Order: sequence, then C-alpha cells, then structure tokens
Amino acid sequence: MAELTSSNPRTGSKSKLMKLKHHLTPKRLLKMQERETPEGDSVTRRSVKKLISVRNVKPPVQTTAELQNTSNKMSRNESISSDKSPSKHPKKQRTPKNSGVSKNTIVKHLKAKRLSNAKIIATEGKSLKVPQANFKEHVSPKHKLKSKELDTNDEPEFDRKDASINDSWEMAVKRARGRPDGEAAVSLEGKRGRREEKEKSGEDDQVKVHDVKKKEKAFGNKIKKIASKKVQSMKTASKEIKKGLKRKLSTKESSEEASKRPKLEELTKRERKKKRQMQNPNFELIVKTKHIWEQLRRHDLTKEKRQKLCSELYRIVKGKVKELLFAHDTARVIQCLMQYGSQEHRDGLFEELKEHITEIAKSTYASFFVKKILKYGTKSQRNHVFRSFHGHVRKLIRHSVAASVLEYGYNEYATATQRSAMMEEFYGPSFSLFKDHAQTTLDEILISQPNKRDMILSNMKEAIVPLVDKTSLTHTIVHRAFYEYFTYATAKMKADMIETVRDHLIHMLHTREGSRVAMQCVWYGTAKDRKVIIKSLKSHIVKACKEEYGHMVLLAIFDVVDDTKIVHKAILEEMLKSVHEVAMDQYGLKVLLYLLSPRDGLHFHPDIVKVLEQGDGNPTSKKDASLRRSELLQAVSPSLLQYIIDHTKELVMSNSRLLLILTILTHVQGDPTSAMEAISKIAAEPFVSGNLENFHIIEHPAGHMTLKKLIKNDAERMKEGGKVLFSEVLLRTVPEGALKSWAACNRGCFMLISLLELGHPTVSAEVQKELAPVKKSLGKMDFKGAQILHNKLSTSPP
Repeated sequence: MAELTSSNPRTGSKSKLMKLKHHLTPKRLLKMQERETPEGDSVTRRSVKKLISVRNVKPPVQTTAELQNTSNKMSRNESISSDKSPSKHPKKQRTPKNSGVSKNTIVKHLKAKRLSNAKIIATEGKSLKVPQANFKEHVSPKHKLKSKELDTNDEPEFDRKDASINDSWEMAVKRARGRPDGEAAVSLEGKRGRREEKEKSGEDDQVKVHDVKKKEKAFGNKIKKIASKKVQSMKTASKEIKKGLKRKLSTKESSEEASKRPKLEELTKRERKKKRQMQNPNFELIVKTKHIWEQLRRHDLTKEKRQKLCSELYRIVKGKVKELLFAHDTARVIQCLMQYGSQEHRDGLFEELKEHITEIAKSTYASFFVKKILKYGTKSQRNHVFRSFHGHVRKLIRHSVAASVLEYGYNEYATATQRSAMMEEFYGPSFSLFKDHAQTTLDEILISQPNKRDMILSNMKEAIVPLVDKTSLTHTIVHRAFYEYFTYATAKMKADMIETVRDHLIHMLHTREGSRVAMQCVWYGTAKDRKVIIKSLKSHIVKACKEEYGHMVLLAIFDVVDDTKIVHKAILEEMLKSVHEVAMDQYGLKVLLYLLSPRDGLHFHPDIVKVLEQGDGNPTSKKDASLRRSELLQAVSPSLLQYIIDHTKELVMSNSRLLLILTILTHVQGDPTSAMEAISKIAAEPFVSGNLENFHIIEHPAGHMTLKKLIKNDAERMKEGGKVLFSEVLLRTVPEGALKSWAACNRGCFMLISLLELGHPTVSAEVQKELAPVKKSLGKMDFKGAQILHNKLSTSPP
C-alpha cells in the first residue's frame, strides 16, 4: 500500500502505472486528461504516455488486506483535503507530480479485478473523499476534440457539478461502477449483446444496401442494352434508306414481306453463294462477262462471231480490267480475251496492266495473264515483261506463284541476253543495278574482274541456300545458279554446299544444270555424302533412269562409289525389279548398257564420255575402277540373263534392243547358254517365205540382224577361249531341214554365209552338209544372197 502514496514522485507515479496499466484503454486515458482531480492527486500527461507504452506488463495482484490499507490511506488524504474549502472556480494551476490516485483510476482498478469484497469495504462506513484536479490546462485542443468524440461511446461519466467532496465511499463506488458487481456483470453482458446485435444489424444493412445497388446497376444495364439496340436498328434503317435498298411499302405489305423472307439458314448452298455474290458492286458486270466468255471459249465458233464477242467483251471490261483480273472467275475471262482478241484488244489490256506486271505475277489467278502476254503478246510486250522483272528476280524466285511465271519466261521466251541479265541478280546488287552489256556471262565477268570472285560466290551462296527447302528448287534458273556456283567454288565451298543440298538432289535431276550439280556432289562429296545422296534417290530410281539428264547421275554413281553393296541394295535391286520398263526406255537402256560396257564408244557419245571423265581422280574414291565395275556387273548378270529368257521374242524383234541382247551375251558374267537357247528356239520355228503377216526371225529386219551379230560375236568368243558359242547352240536347236528353208530368201542366205565365214570347222561342216541338196537350185536363183551362198559352197572344201 505504500507504493501508492510514496513521497518520491517518480516512484509513486511509476508504481501507479504498473498497477493500472492493464485496466485503461487509450480512450480512457484521453478522457482522464479532461477530468478534474484534486491538487496533488492527478495522473500527468507524461504518465499517460508511459502507461500506454508499458501496458503489456501485468500488475501485481493485491489481496483484500492490501486493498483495505489502500482505502484507509485514501480516507486520511480526504480528511486533510476537507479542511480546505475549495472555491467554486478554483484557480488553474499546474498539477504537482506527487499527486494521488483519482477516483476513476481506483474504480477501474476495482472493476477490472472483479473484487467481491468492494461492497464490504464500502459498508464499513469509511468515507472516501477523493480530491479532484483540473486537467484542462494540460490537455491540448486537439486531444479535447478527440476526447469529446470518444465520450459518446464510453460509459456514463461523473457529473463534475454534482460530484461533492463529502461523497461517501458507497456513492463513489456506485458512481464509478453504476451497479453492484453482479448487476455490473449483467449490464456488461447486455452491452456486449447489444453491440453484437448492432454489428449484425449493421452487416445486414450493408448487405441490403449492396443488394439494392446491384439491382439498380442491373436495371441500368438493361436499359442501356435496350437503348443501344434501338439506336442500332435506327442506324440500320437509315443506311438502307440511303442505299436505296428499302422499298416504300405500307405497314401491312412490309410485315407480310418480312414474314415471307427466308432466313439465311433456310437457304440452300447455291442461294447463299448467289446472295454473297450479289453484294459485289460489279455483280451485274461479272454476270455479263461470264455469259460472253461461255460462248467465246467454244472451239466451233466462226472467226467473225469470235471477233464480235471479243469486241463486246472488251467494251464491257474496259477500265476495270485490274479489278476483274484478281478474281478467280473473271481472271479466266480476261485471259480468254487476251488469247482470242485482236491486236487492238491485246494492246488495250496490256496498257492497263503494264505497270502492275510484278504484282500480277504474284497473284494465284492473275499470274496466268502474264503467261498469256508472253505467249500471245508482241516482242516489245515480252521485253517489257522481262524489264519489269529486273531487280525483283531474287524475290520472285522465292515466291511460290511468281517463281513458275519466271521459270516459264526463262525457259520458253527469254533470249540468251535476257537469261544472263536475270542471272546477274544472283551475283550481287552491283551487277543488277549497273549492267555491263559487254559482259553477259559469269565466265566473262570473272575473266575481266577476277578480284570479285569471292564476293560473287558469297552473294550467290546467300541467294541460293534459302531456296533449298522451297518448291522453287525445281526451277531451271535455280539449277543454273547452283551449277555456276559449283563450277567456280573452291573445294571447301563445295564441301559446305554439298552438305546443305545432298538431301534434295532428287528435285534437280530433270534439268541439264541440275544433273550436273548432282554429279558434282557425287564426285566431290565424302563417303557419308554419297551414302545420303544414294538413299535420297530411293523409290525414284526407275524415274531417274528414264530422265534425259537424270540417268547421267546414276552413271556417275557407278563410276566413283566404292561401296558397291549399298549401290546394289539401294539402286540396282529397285531397277532390276522393273528392268523391262527400264530397258524399253531410250535413257534406261543406256543405264543397262553402261553397267555392261561402260564408256563404250558403240553406245555412248564422246561428249557424254568427256563429261563422265571429270569425276576421275576425285579425292574420295580409292577402289580400282575395274574392280568396281566387275562387282557391279556380277550383281546384275543373273537378272539380265533371265530377262532375255522371259522377253526373248520382244527383244530380238526390236532394232534398239538388238545391242542390249548382244551386249548382255557378250559381257555378262555367268553361263549364257540358256539365253542363247531361248533365241535359237525362236529361229527354229517353221519358216514360210513371203509370209507378210507374221515375219519369221530370218526375214524380220531386226531379227535377222540379231542372229548375224550373235554369229559374228562368236569369233571374238573363240579368240577369248569361250566354250559356249551361239552358232553351235543354234545348229543344235533348229530342226533338220530348217537351213534349206532359210536359203529360200535373201536374208536367210546372208545368215548362212555368216555361219560359213565364222571359220569354225564343226559349224561349217554342218552347214555344208545341210545345203548340199539345194546347191544347184541356189545357182538358178537371181537374188544376190543366193548367188553369194552358191559361190561359198562351191569354193569351200567339203
């Protein structure tokens, strides 16, 4: 109890704070600044701040005896202060620091502890006079305003005028607490309940306000939608009136028409298409032009009727050619007019479109008009088309549509100078901008300006590498660019380009320059490059064999690829499965002949051999050429012999395949007896001289030559020590008397002469024996073959 009344002001104030800090809220502390307390017994503003800062420390718990001592000391302080009669208007003075505890502080302390013995202390009859101090002089106006606002929510205060000094302890407790302990608890619970009800009611009010606002917003949005629809309908109606599409109908008629008008979903596909077409401002004009075009494109029109239709059509489309040319249907109309129209009509169309040639060439439908100009236009018009391409070649060649137009002009109508001018754009921008007509080819440019070689090759690589993965790789102009690059590139440049293009060579075999590029890749590529190239040709071998230039790539592969096993598996097996199709083609036949007799002057032109010789001495091939050819020949020999057996009559009756049979039987590795017997069986068929319906092999123009060539080839076999001769097989196969019948015709006589001239004793003796009975008859015949045969039989020894 001594702590509350300590003489040391700091100790006393601190002890008060320590005991009361858990029972005062900040609102209560602000109220205490405004309340009056007796002199020397007040809580200063500084103590209030300290109290707020140390509220987290719990005060010591006091027993009932300590509270009794506290009340006794406070009663003594009351008796001391009662001697002094305070005036009605006490003088404002600063509250001393050693002031006592105020009445509200004690009440709050008792109330917070919920001490039930407070009633006992009050009933002992000890009055407690608590002096009041005036705190107004220590409170700032700002804090006064806050305290007034807080007073509205706090519990009832003591009335300053009614609070007398002589109030008893019971009155002080009653005014501080309002009710006894039990009743206070009930009132607190009631207050809490009321507060919760207020909070709930406040939340309900907020929900109601939110719902009302939400409904108002939804209603406003609905009104806005209705208004916007109305405005939109009004705008649509005004537009229809301006366009002249709205008819002036009465209300009844318009409603009936609206009810009869079908919806878009109810229309058929053709009706919907027609409705879309009618939206085109040139719809009526398009219908007229297409109607004329249907008549104009007929082949049975007279010249006068066609010219009349062309004049009418030109009159309709004049001035609107460009609009019609870019549509898919009317583009055909303009093309037809360019094809069948007079020179005046063609000139008129060209004048309208000559400034848009490059743009037209890029259009899917209009691009065909440029081809029509090249085909039916004058020389000056063609030159204008090529001049329009100037400066745009590299861009046009990358365009899928324009590239075909450029290819068509390059291959069909461009002169050598115009082709060189188109190629110069691949050499670099300086050559396309500043043309030198004295130097038209890359050879001439490099001879006159050798220091620009690296720059030109660099520009060419930059231009052609992006074309590898595009459809334009199939075009001739691109192949020429690649060929020129490979012709003048270094070994390192070639290796880099081969690695880029090796998977796509199949698209370049159909042109001369493209096949040369593929051959360069085969010659100078590594073993891995060659393997990739051969695999890329898989499933295209038969087609490559039948290509005019593509078959040259296969010949180059046969010449330089050391891995003959992969050549056999990837190329030869696929080719031999369709060997008849390959053999019946003029270029496929060369492929088979090259496998049997490579670079033979009898089958290949010297220029072709010269081209193939460029691959000799390449850095990749290590195997001996003769060994490589022998391995390939061994791989194809059985299939070729079987092919002769299966297609004997068709082969022996063909002039072009005569050399194939002869070459197979001459150079094939293996026993050719079965193939020779198959040919001999055809010769052993009954012969009737003069049968024009079915020529016997003896009288057939190609058949008798085949037999003669095979017989003469036996002479070489005899020199080489061959054991199988066609002459012997033939004489063994034909029946007795067949040689006599052959002597009845001129060609038969010459074949018998070949057997006698062979010089084989067995063959000569057999022929003489068979022809002895008809020797006199041969002397009486007047055709040249019989006379020669008669002389041979007469001079030859028996």
